[in-house]
Amino acid sequence: MNLTSGPVVLLLGVFLLVRGDGTEMAGIARPIFGENGSTLPFIDRDLDFLSSLIGRIDDPVCREQCRLIVAGLRNLTTWAFEFYDATGKLPEGVLSGSTYHLGNFDECLEIGKNEDDKTPQSIGGQYCLSRVKIGVPEDRALHRPISPVWRKFTKLKQRYDDKIEELHWGVCMPDSCTSRDVEGVINALVTNALARTNFDVDVKIEERACYKQEKAVNFTTAEIAYLAVISIVIATVVVGTIYDVFYVKSNNLPDGLLPQVLVAFSMTSNLKKLCSPAHEDLKFECISGIKFLSMVFVIAGHTLIFVVSGPVLNKKFWNEAIGKVEYSIFLNNPLLVDTFLLMGGFLFARILLQELDKRKSVNFMILYGYRYFRLTPAYMAMVFLYVTWLPKLDSGPLWWRMSLEHERCLSSWWANLLYVNNYINTDQLCMFQSWYLSVDTQLFILAPAVIYPLWRWRKVGHFILGFVTIFATVLPIVVTYVQRLDPTLLIYTPEVKDISTNEYFKQSYIKTHMRAGAYCFGLLYGYIVYRIQNSDAKIPKKTVRLGWILAVSAMVLSMCSINVFYGPRKNFTTVEAAFYSSLHRAMWSAGVGWFVLACVTDNSGSLRKVLKWRPFVPLSRLTYSAYLVNGLVELHSVATARVPQHLDTFELFGKVLSHLMITFLGAVLLSTTFESPILGLERILLRRERKSSSTTLTKKTDSEETTTTEA
Repeated sequence: MNLTSGPVVLLLGVFLLVRGDGTEMAGIARPIFGENGSTLPFIDRDLDFLSSLIGRIDDPVCREQCRLIVAGLRNLTTWAFEFYDATGKLPEGVLSGSTYHLGNFDECLEIGKNEDDKTPQSIGGQYCLSRVKIGVPEDRALHRPISPVWRKFTKLKQRYDDKIEELHWGVCMPDSCTSRDVEGVINALVTNALARTNFDVDVKIEERACYKQEKAVNFTTAEIAYLAVISIVIATVVVGTIYDVFYVKSNNLPDGLLPQVLVAFSMTSNLKKLCSPAHEDLKFECISGIKFLSMVFVIAGHTLIFVVSGPVLNKKFWNEAIGKVEYSIFLNNPLLVDTFLLMGGFLFARILLQELDKRKSVNFMILYGYRYFRLTPAYMAMVFLYVTWLPKLDSGPLWWRMSLEHERCLSSWWANLLYVNNYINTDQLCMFQSWYLSVDTQLFILAPAVIYPLWRWRKVGHFILGFVTIFATVLPIVVTYVQRLDPTLLIYTPEVKDISTNEYFKQSYIKTHMRAGAYCFGLLYGYIVYRIQNSDAKIPKKTVRLGWILAVSAMVLSMCSINVFYGPRKNFTTVEAAFYSSLHRAMWSAGVGWFVLACVTDNSGSLRKVLKWRPFVPLSRLTYSAYLVNGLVELHSVATARVPQHLDTFELFGKVLSHLMITFLGAVLLSTTFESPILGLERILLRRERKSSSTTLTKKTDSEETTTTEA
């Protein structure tokens, strides 16, 4: 084995774990210092071994710095022991699922910065997070007997065993050394330590997993350009706000294009629009509550995935929690995303049918253009933040996850802006949650092929709507069975550490043809509401009662049944997975659709009053921006974690609550600087096109300007 260089600090950590001759310490950590303040004899022997390794280092700078550290350790010098002190030590709590041993990230990077420490010139700290893969011999592996007949239909991989096969070890090393240097030294040490065992150990340190204080920060042209654009937008918001506050009187928009543009960017004006009452012509106010509550649980699901897949002390808590019914809403979180798809189809069908009644025709190309114009600026602001400044926003032991996300966005940002990233470059998915916008946009483009026949040729439209709804329900069954996919996204920690690489996520979860069923149910319910409201028909009370019983039963059954696949049927068959993958979503969509229909047609009693609660209105208008912001909140939280987290219900609740607050605060900023101003510009363009500035139009558009995701 050719060792090019290597730091001493990790070596000390390893040799405190095992003796230099390869014998195990039986889990007992021995003290570093003797009673007289000197190092113990076994530490001296280990340092002698380290000195012999240093002689094999090719890099002269790294070799000399390692010799200085060894000498400092022999003399108990403070700065030398800071390297050791900042490195992860003897693994603890591994059997309870603790696989991250992070050391002290900040202490490591501070080495060499404080002049009082008398650190030798040019020696600085560099933090690297290594992955130590542990291969268990076949004769020690657990094998569960499976009959040959059953083996054909079951998932052979026993994912629920959740074996400990990888440790993450924080290493503090001289900043002159490279990640490859450290790999060689750690492999040599661990191989020597485990020479008398049959375990295979492989140590990997990616270059992106190493972090050190940069003496000079370089800025790329793209970063400067992004900062310039953001600065211009902020300046426009400031100028527009000042103009609005001091020069605009009453609610009448000033004449002239420039004043109107400035008011469109006014922070005060956009906050007023955000908090304005919901438009009640079509009785859609109750949708505000459904949207906001659904987004709350979507964010909660994202939070839990990132928490349980990151540094935790007691992963066993989650392994036990996934078998409990009360956690179903987090395990079956994809159903909440289907709720948004259903409401998208519902609103588009209902509004478009009404517009066709009024105008008799609609230019769909202009409709598509306005939608793109509405959605893209705020989306673009977030995507290009990932492309440019993301790696420089902060730092932490797992900051390599931010660097990885940055690299993915550099490769596929264009697919995001074309709304095709759920089919193109899926191995380099930028913004893990962005797939939803592509699915929703693609379905929005296809929906008029169903909606227009419903208005123009009713019987033909009925056939088309029925056919596409049944097809969208049956197709996931076929695809899941043929490709032997999971019934839904199963949250096993090793598989969701990087959700963008999860095979089910890439093959099924983000695909439009697998998610279209909910949107089709939305079109169906939108059409039903359109017919009811246009005919002033009343739904019989018996039908209302039966509808509520069936809807609630369908929603509870579809949501809570997920626990079966973590418990009694964890060795599920492909047939079970295929039918569940489609039917539980169809049942959920049918139930939520009834909720919407009943609320809009005044058949929900006091529930409608709760869902139309005034605070829900501005919060629901923030859901689009919140969805864009939340991915960054989750990534930042896990990437900057300094210590593993102890999991329990209260801690998880606190984590979810904090992420909700941060996400919606960020959503307010994004909405008032990008989303709402763009909608204001759209209103100006529409007014100039129609050559009309009537009060009725102004009031209507003002109250709807922040409802991007509704139409």
